[in-house]
Amino acid sequence: MLCDVCDHEMVKLDRPPTRWCRESWHCPWCHAWTQFETPEFDVLRPGHMPWDLRWEAAWTDMLPDAGHHAYGGFHQTLCGIERPDMEGSQFGMWGGVDDDCPDCTAAALVIDARWPEDRRETFRVSVRALPKPRPEDEPGYVQPADELGRLDIRLPEIPPATATRVLATSILPREAHDGFLTIGDGPGSLRLPASWVACGIGPYRPRDWLQGYGAYPLDSLPPLDEATFVGDFAWIGEIGDPLDYRIAVTDPIAAELAEAGLTLPADFVALITRANLHRLLDTKGAGNWTDVVGPLPSPADSADRMVLFFRDQQSCVMWYLYLRHSGESFVVWSYQDFTREPKLRYNQDGEVVTPRQEINWCAPSVESFAYRYLIEERLNAAIRDKERAKDLAPELLAYLAHYVSGCLEKQTGI
Repeated sequence: MLCDVCDHEMVKLDRPPTRWCRESWHCPWCHAWTQFETPEFDVLRPGHMPWDLRWEAAWTDMLPDAGHHAYGGFHQTLCGIERPDMEGSQFGMWGGVDDDCPDCTAAALVIDARWPEDRRETFRVSVRALPKPRPEDEPGYVQPADELGRLDIRLPEIPPATATRVLATSILPREAHDGFLTIGDGPGSLRLPASWVACGIGPYRPRDWLQGYGAYPLDSLPPLDEATFVGDFAWIGEIGDPLDYRIAVTDPIAAELAEAGLTLPADFVALITRANLHRLLDTKGAGNWTDVVGPLPSPADSADRMVLFFRDQQSCVMWYLYLRHSGESFVVWSYQDFTREPKLRYNQDGEVVTPRQEINWCAPSVESFAYRYLIEERLNAAIRDKERAKDLAPELLAYLAHYVSGCLEKQTGI
């Protein structure tokens, strides 16, 4: 297929079709893209964008200054640096900054010049998709009683002999009380607010769309059998071998922690370094991404340390591994990015607002956090695609059952 912009031969990307796009074509000369059968277009042809607004920042753990480079696709920067894990940034565009890579800037200007002037404005035409027939629009259609997304959904029974990591009754840590959790004993104990922060689970656990995230009390969550999370991610299957370039991320952190007498837990190291776990939360989640930075001082106890490992795509919420000087470790979340100096904020009267520094306990281990996060994201995907409850795995059914039971009463006040 010839490129409609520069008339060079385009290359079809070797990717399996998805619900978002059947196939993608890329021009290696002018870098124009053409996609077929996207949710809104039968043919999507993005038009010309100025060179300094067009490119995503490069994103890789194998390049210290990755964000200074423009991502050119195919795991390469525009200046030709290639790394196997390189992708386009989920958290920012590239261009127009003093410390931009000069070679990327030169390449971006060359590529921009390859777009003929008469083919820049309104030349590329996208074809909007016609409404596709839906079964629910057919006469006599009856909505399946177990279709996800309806409040009166009927869930199949889980066979009694089937064991899941989701428990039937809530078991809160004995130290939890009134939305707080106490870690340790005596004068050296640490008391933190405790909650799970997330975006809801369809109509079964609605979220406030204006607020985005909701902080859910621990006793409102489906309880998990924490004893089954021993750090090996057995519920994933084969986790793969350690990746050298990921070990290069954790080793310096581990060495600095060792000077303070602290150790990274095995499940954290596995999540960050193993081939089949690395960026698992990114690919299965809602656009959030793995970002490992640390060690960082704790705002709650100067003897403790934290390691950032996961953040919301717009940095609205950050998740940290928390390491106590007394040996305990767990996961906390915060609205504060402790890797950066907080920016000055002002209220309506022009007075400086003190940034929120609190951290919130949310999971007893990194593996437990990953399990709950992934199971909720998998349920949200199934609800969005109107899957049938009978097709859900027992773990998902057990988790959803916690919210379906009595959800009509919660919604209607009956």
